[in-house]
Amino acid sequence: MREEQKEKLKKIIVDIEKDPSLPKMKEKELIHFLGIPKEEKKDFTALLEEMAEEGLLSFPGKYNQKDTPALSRKEKGQEKHRVQDTEQFFSPEELHHERKLTLHGGLKKRSVDKERTLKGVYSKAKKGFGFVSLSEKELDDIYIPKGSEGNALDGDTVQILITKEKQDDSSAEGKIVKVMKRAVTEVLGLVKERREGLFLFPDNQKLPSPFYIQPGKSGGAVPGDKVMAKILSYGGISKEEKRGSRRHSLIPHKSSPLLSYPVCGVTEVLGASTEPGVDVLSVIRAFSLPEDFPEEVKREAEAIPQEVPESILSSKARRDFRALTTITIDGEDAKDLDDAISLEYFPEKKLYRLYVHIADVTEYVKEGSSLDLEALERGTSVYLTDRVIPMLPRELSNGICSLHEGVDRLTLSCIMDYNEKGEQLSHEICPGIICSDKRMSYTGVTAVLEEGNEATSTSIDRKKGASETSIDTENETFETSIDKRKEDNAEDYSSYLPFKDLLISMKELSRLLRHKRVERGGLDFDFPESKVIFNEKGQIAEIRSVIREESHKIIEDFMLAANETVAEEYYWRDIPFLYRVHERPDFDKWQELSRILSNFSILLRAKDPDSIRPKALQGILETIKGKEEEMMLSNLILRSLKQAKYSVECGEHFGLASKYYTHFTSPIRRYPDLQIHRIIKENLFSQENAKRYAHYGRILPDVAMQSSLRERRADEAERDCMKLKKCQYMKNFLGESFPGTISSLTEYGIYVTLENGIEGMIPLRMLNDDYFVFIEKELITRGERSGKTFRIGDSMSVLVYAVDTLSRTIDFVPALELPEE
Repeated sequence: MREEQKEKLKKIIVDIEKDPSLPKMKEKELIHFLGIPKEEKKDFTALLEEMAEEGLLSFPGKYNQKDTPALSRKEKGQEKHRVQDTEQFFSPEELHHERKLTLHGGLKKRSVDKERTLKGVYSKAKKGFGFVSLSEKELDDIYIPKGSEGNALDGDTVQILITKEKQDDSSAEGKIVKVMKRAVTEVLGLVKERREGLFLFPDNQKLPSPFYIQPGKSGGAVPGDKVMAKILSYGGISKEEKRGSRRHSLIPHKSSPLLSYPVCGVTEVLGASTEPGVDVLSVIRAFSLPEDFPEEVKREAEAIPQEVPESILSSKARRDFRALTTITIDGEDAKDLDDAISLEYFPEKKLYRLYVHIADVTEYVKEGSSLDLEALERGTSVYLTDRVIPMLPRELSNGICSLHEGVDRLTLSCIMDYNEKGEQLSHEICPGIICSDKRMSYTGVTAVLEEGNEATSTSIDRKKGASETSIDTENETFETSIDKRKEDNAEDYSSYLPFKDLLISMKELSRLLRHKRVERGGLDFDFPESKVIFNEKGQIAEIRSVIREESHKIIEDFMLAANETVAEEYYWRDIPFLYRVHERPDFDKWQELSRILSNFSILLRAKDPDSIRPKALQGILETIKGKEEEMMLSNLILRSLKQAKYSVECGEHFGLASKYYTHFTSPIRRYPDLQIHRIIKENLFSQENAKRYAHYGRILPDVAMQSSLRERRADEAERDCMKLKKCQYMKNFLGESFPGTISSLTEYGIYVTLENGIEGMIPLRMLNDDYFVFIEKELITRGERSGKTFRIGDSMSVLVYAVDTLSRTIDFVPALELPEE
């Protein structure tokens, strides 16, 4: 038996000994448990004796007694830590070398070079490689090649050893040497039966698959059940290692699943995978999303008054904006209203004064309270297709913090003056009090603005209780269109008419701000979003594409302005703060994008990483606007960009072409916003001091990391839930045909997007009339005999052939072609 194979089997035995879920076993029990064949028992016993001599074993058996040197308690403890450090994180060759040093002369054990190790969070890609995001002082991620991750899983906090320093445009590389904190201790998935027993196939495709369900710990689950399970072991040798070492290994051909698979025990049976409600519950559990608030958090929330006390309303510490006309614009179903806006226009000065009022959540969520700690743990609200998992209890998120119409609410307001070129002249940030005049929807505001520029004389004076509106004959036509929308079960938008002049002014300022952003190179991806429409019974009635309307852009432009204004002010104040950073793309991804775009006769140039500019991409987005390939190329451009994250360092926001950016406008649903509100208020009330600066300097890096991770988790859960609903919906249309557009090409198939935004793939093996090959250089798929080609942007009709809700995939075939059975 080769030395490296002995080392691998030793590691498996040590893992068994350390596993608290397994009983301590003698030699015979261990042989039976591992399935060691009779002809290999002698070699196995010799291996155990060798391990005993090395001090690697502590469970009972004759091999632990024979010639084993007596160790003191302190020595045993040191040996235990040595085994844990080395067995888990070093290769067999390194382990063998270390043991030789230890056994011959007692030389100093090998240790991880602390000066070359770094701590971070591991993110695993589906292809096996991954990246480790480091502390905030190390903004560049470290590339972890496939095979260098040890047994780390996606989201784990790990210690890494740098194996290759960063050079020019290539990332630094490393290997994971220690898992410091497990992100995943439970797994959700579907139970299936195999010859060896029951297995759990995780919903989360970034986890190893499958998990072996330990006998006696199935919790009554049967094949076809969705279950939650506790991870008992994170796995032994990989299946690839096992296949490659069968000739030389003691491990039998029909080995115990423990040796090849991670092991779990079922803790909860959610129900059959086909039962109503199990689908979204599965998504919630798969991403470890919180389902309910702890009791102490509920008690704190319930104790908060649902009206603003008179003592605060009469305080001189806040500006009273209740005389201003103030509105909110949100989705029809929104209940957590973070932001409200007011606008004044001074014609003699040609000046716009924009007020962005943001809910003052810090008035109710005190630092270090149960509410605050739970909000930090959650990081963000999660918006699934049929429910919201809020960051804060509903008493706050839908109650006292939400800027509802007609009630007094506390705010942190950003007041900005702009000239008619969209240039900011001055600004002020202050605590305030507002009373929203009107709760509006995006749809309603767009309906008002789309009716043209008819003259409307409007004056609103809520203080006098008067509202005068003059509507000409063209506006009567508008009312007719409102009636029609009402007949179609839409909201009655006639109550918006008194605010029409205000909305028109808001649109004017919004376009000025957007124009300034475009001038400096800010990117504007105008993607339609998919929306699931449910009927009265909670079933999917329709999935449709929702396009960003003018009303969405007004709110977006105003919130961006406030975020940039706050970020720039606090950058120059030079105090600890949280920023939103978006680094420029990697040069290799930029070059790959350039190659793809060249197939469409579009030039994208950059001679080196420093010459990458967002304005180049902005020009391309403008060029492809309205073309068939717009959606596909926009997606490719978006995928070439890095993911934005939170940081204590103020870096550029590449996508917005902004030097200063933060998240200030959503403290009800994002923890970073809540955190910087606390810092801003302390600064405004002159409570800042060296001790508080040191405090924030200490906690903010962890807040930034936690917030980035929770944001990523929420994004993935929302995407996964939407994919699931799309699959469930398309199951109703098996065998039916739809028009679509080719959105992507790969070596495996042709991706087609339907008009409602649902994407599926035509596997190349299902194209019967020819042998089709993907030619990456030309970005086409071509038939070898016929020469028939498929290109991105081509229109084609497809038939829904198969849907798999577990893998979230939809298979199409060309509408006039069925695959051979």
